[in-house]
Amino acid sequence: MEELKATLNLSKITLGTMRFFDKSLSTKEITNLIEEAFSIGIDTHHSSVEYSSYSLYTEALKQANCANKVKHIVKLSAPHFEDDTFSAKLLEERVDKELKVLDVERIDVLQWLLRSKPINDRDRLNTLFEFKDEIEDVLKNLKRKGKIKSVFSFPYSVPFAEAVEDLNEIDGIISYLNKEEQDYSKFAEKTPFIAIRPFFAGELLKNSKDIKKSIKSCLAYISTNKTVITTIVGINSIQQLEAFKN
Repeated sequence: MEELKATLNLSKITLGTMRFFDKSLSTKEITNLIEEAFSIGIDTHHSSVEYSSYSLYTEALKQANCANKVKHIVKLSAPHFEDDTFSAKLLEERVDKELKVLDVERIDVLQWLLRSKPINDRDRLNTLFEFKDEIEDVLKNLKRKGKIKSVFSFPYSVPFAEAVEDLNEIDGIISYLNKEEQDYSKFAEKTPFIAIRPFFAGELLKNSKDIKKSIKSCLAYISTNKTVITTIVGINSIQQLEAFKN
């Protein structure tokens, strides 16, 4: 755990980029946000080609003076909803595309999702068990080639999280963790863990008389979980960054 944490060296808070488009941010505003976040120690970003903000974020990142120092958590699925089955070739192609668009040599954390249509544990677990060797091989090769540093599984369910932990090339779990959603807290006590949705989609901050105090309280709860490496937070303005300054 400590070796992985040191190797990844992610910032305690990861900048979530999902809502930039929804919040109508301009490229310049995002670039300024990226640079200001970097100046206070937030040097890790979470992005996905699935987000409506993706092209806006990647364009803003290119213009940021800290772009070559940013660490990346990238969300990718294989199989995706429309894929017939797991394909190592498709997964590597998707990783290669991310490397090109982000203009980086290596992804720090591959947030890997194994999907089915519709999402259900039976089909996903069957795929996991059927393609276990192929999955481990491609993840191992992606690491060996220097295209990724680590793989964290977004499991969708606790039974899948328990099963995927057994894969040699899975370094940790990435999932929801907050004062209300605690299904994965047992993993955050024993397995390298990346926390998502620390404020329960904003519900834990509603009616707060002191937002900054409430944010710190939510983050303090997450920090009590022993193996949390970083927490992904959707930050959409420089003003919001004030709550994350020491």
